[in-house]
Amino acid sequence: MPQPIHPSDLQKKETPKGFVLVNRRLVLSETLLESLTEAAAITGLSVGELRIRVKGPGIGALNINRPLPKLEECAAALKAIGINAGVVEKDFIKNGPLPQPARHLDLSADSLAFLDADKNPLLTLSQKSRVLIILTDLSGQAVRQIMTAMAYTGGPVHKEFDETLKKISITKPAAIFYDLNGTPENSVYVDSDTFSYLGLNEKLTPSKGSNFRVMIHEAMALASSSITDENFGIALLPGASPEWSKGKPSVEKELCRYGRYVLAAVKNNLLPFTPEIPSSETSTPADDSSDDAAYAGIVSPTKGTPDLPAPPDMSESRLTELLQSSLPEIILILLVLASPFSLFMAGVNAIGRHADFWKASAGFAVTIAGFLMFCYAFVLFYYRRMVENPPTSKIRSLSMGMVELSGKAQRCYDLKSSATKTRCVYYRCRYYRYEKSGDTSRWVKTRDVSSGGIPFYLEDDTGRVLIHPKGAVMQAPMTVQSFQGSYIPTLAFQMNDPNKKVVEELIPEKARLYVLGSARIQKQGRKLLEIIVDKLRTLKQSPTMLSKYDVNGDGKIDGDEWESARDDAERMAYAEALARGPEASEIVVVGKPRIGLLPFIIADSEQKLTAKLLWLTLLYLAGGAITMGFGINFLINFFK
Repeated sequence: MPQPIHPSDLQKKETPKGFVLVNRRLVLSETLLESLTEAAAITGLSVGELRIRVKGPGIGALNINRPLPKLEECAAALKAIGINAGVVEKDFIKNGPLPQPARHLDLSADSLAFLDADKNPLLTLSQKSRVLIILTDLSGQAVRQIMTAMAYTGGPVHKEFDETLKKISITKPAAIFYDLNGTPENSVYVDSDTFSYLGLNEKLTPSKGSNFRVMIHEAMALASSSITDENFGIALLPGASPEWSKGKPSVEKELCRYGRYVLAAVKNNLLPFTPEIPSSETSTPADDSSDDAAYAGIVSPTKGTPDLPAPPDMSESRLTELLQSSLPEIILILLVLASPFSLFMAGVNAIGRHADFWKASAGFAVTIAGFLMFCYAFVLFYYRRMVENPPTSKIRSLSMGMVELSGKAQRCYDLKSSATKTRCVYYRCRYYRYEKSGDTSRWVKTRDVSSGGIPFYLEDDTGRVLIHPKGAVMQAPMTVQSFQGSYIPTLAFQMNDPNKKVVEELIPEKARLYVLGSARIQKQGRKLLEIIVDKLRTLKQSPTMLSKYDVNGDGKIDGDEWESARDDAERMAYAEALARGPEASEIVVVGKPRIGLLPFIIADSEQKLTAKLLWLTLLYLAGGAITMGFGINFLINFFK
């Protein structure tokens, strides 16, 4: 007998779902970056994920698990804080068919008609038409070239439309034409492999790629307005990320969904879109703002910025990373592991005569582990008091010793994540391969890459200070990106195998961080003795310079003459040190305190850190009391 359907269940099934669409931007201005915190509260997504979704070419989709009316409220709230947004139903994306395939065209002075295989009209563009043209390369070669450039430059690369059109047309070009004055079905799909360009008449050329470009330009020239999009395979949109290796039918299915995304973006007034040009006060670094200007069709003077040095190798072994952890945690792990090992040893027949020793060891190990957990709870409580009590300092007025700072992370070195080449101050990338063994299958980690403790700057409105994160407890939530196969934006040209996956975690540049650590003076640059030795080494290698100290002219440098050369080298080294000034040899850095029990924490905010420390304190307090009580009870019963 079928079970009756509850009205609430029916309502859940009928509640439409959707996506929030947003304009992506090649450059995130300071104003927009400030708005992301509000956007995170509106959408429920993390600031890091929002940065990923709104930066780049094309349209971005926010997958927020709310009913459609709530998504419309969310889009309206995003518009209110300066992020242009709209809503599209998931069914509109998933259930739309591929437009009718056109096989011929007929170009005249005032119209462009697309015809089917029997030369029946499918779509006619005229001077009254508003046309949306979505271009792509079905082979994926042109997309891979663009992604290679993105990987090389570390960010989205915008090219002029004609340049991108040329790259697409010389591969396996395809296009979808929508007449925006009609319904979504008022559209055609052109696959250059099965399309005849004879209808171009006197504009026909011997080259198929050239004919494709002529068709596109004629359609744009005839229509009253035209919008073009060539970001298929680059924009991050759910269900519209092609895997080129699966063949044309699979790519065409994804292209159909992508077309519906773009069509929805046009109807939500997200396209056409011209991003604002950041001013000198609010722009991100100048090397990015020039790209944004080009994207908006405006040429602006290029502002030069000094190149950042390559990051040093700060990678460490797993043992070193473990030893940098909290000492109580290490002891706790060892004792918790020792307890079941002791009980196991007590049951081994070969050493049965020592069973009492191993049982007693297990009892003591559990008791000591509980005691350490209990004590560590007070350490965490002490950390929480340290976070709460001292006021957050401005960087310009920080004092030596324990300090509490808040600001934006800025790169000190040219650090980019290894997978997506995203600018960041820290990253970790894990590479996986999908392996099958008999009836089981799983993702197996093949490589783990981390940036290690690369120094970075923390900057507020008063200045900036160098942070040495080596040995810090990282409590800052990281942006997590997981890509599989050709879905990886910048590495699709290397990752076409669907059995490969990469998970990338990073703290992006300009992320807001809270740092509790020890401020101290650190000398930088080479020591005077090293400079003197280098100058003397250079002197020895130059007979011309050395001859100046040969006072007696015998062709040899005796002891007194060498001392004279050494005195000159020392004077020059001291003169150079004085010319550099004290600020060139000494800087303020914030790092791990020299006293082991003092904290060094990097988090996203003071409020979230105190809440987490409180939760951990209660957890360790309760866990320690329970574990210690169990161990004591075990020992009492054992020694009865």
